[in-house]
Amino acid sequence: MSRKHKETVQKQFSKTVDAFSKYAVRDSREILQEKVAFAKPQASDLALDVACGPGGLVLALAPHVRFARGIDLTEAMLRQARAFQAEGGISNANFDRGDAEQLPYGDATFDLITCQCSLHHMPKPELPVREMARVVKPQGRVMIIDSIAPEMDEKFELFNRIERLRDPSHSSALRLTTFLSIFEESRLSVLRQAIKRRTRSFNQWMIRAGNGPSQKGYQEVRRLVEDSIRGDRAGFSPKSEDDDITIVHNEAMFLLTPATAAPND
Repeated sequence: MSRKHKETVQKQFSKTVDAFSKYAVRDSREILQEKVAFAKPQASDLALDVACGPGGLVLALAPHVRFARGIDLTEAMLRQARAFQAEGGISNANFDRGDAEQLPYGDATFDLITCQCSLHHMPKPELPVREMARVVKPQGRVMIIDSIAPEMDEKFELFNRIERLRDPSHSSALRLTTFLSIFEESRLSVLRQAIKRRTRSFNQWMIRAGNGPSQKGYQEVRRLVEDSIRGDRAGFSPKSEDDDITIVHNEAMFLLTPATAAPND
């Protein structure tokens, strides 16, 4: 990731930390617990959440593992994560500042590594995936969760155009086929995968990125989403709801393991 893009990511998430963490959160408690269950944490696990943001997944994993760490590039997000940790009285967790492309941990350190809804902010997502493959133990697991872009070229381009207008730190949401190719190149085998349709409020989605209805960016993104309704041209399955729009993100959940540890490998 270039220095310029890192600065863009830090600026964006420093600006939106309160909305992102408190009043326009992405996941309900139930969805967060669904993700924890998908990871199948073990009591003996040393866990790491890459690009942890305000630490929601780290703190949800902590009661189920020996110790949970989170790492993120943005100090404002880490401060919020530590505040949530203190509020919850969670002692078996810690948060580090660092770069997902150069994780400051030794080879084969962690039993469980997670990364959710972050790879689309990274211009070269294969680099953090390789790093996760490096620091996971040979019999460990890696859980990656992210929205997936449409396979069709025209929809793919409009989907990502809308995402970038909403959030300048967005690089590119990946197609399902691209995720699977990156995993293969990183020698990670898929233990299981699922695709969930996450229905969201357009207004809340925009607030999370720091865009209110009076702002030019909000108006431009809304126009593009409304124009895409006929024929679902961007892949968001949008539907008008009074002064809001419901949109859908197709969210892929992958549980992976180093290829040498995969069954029948």
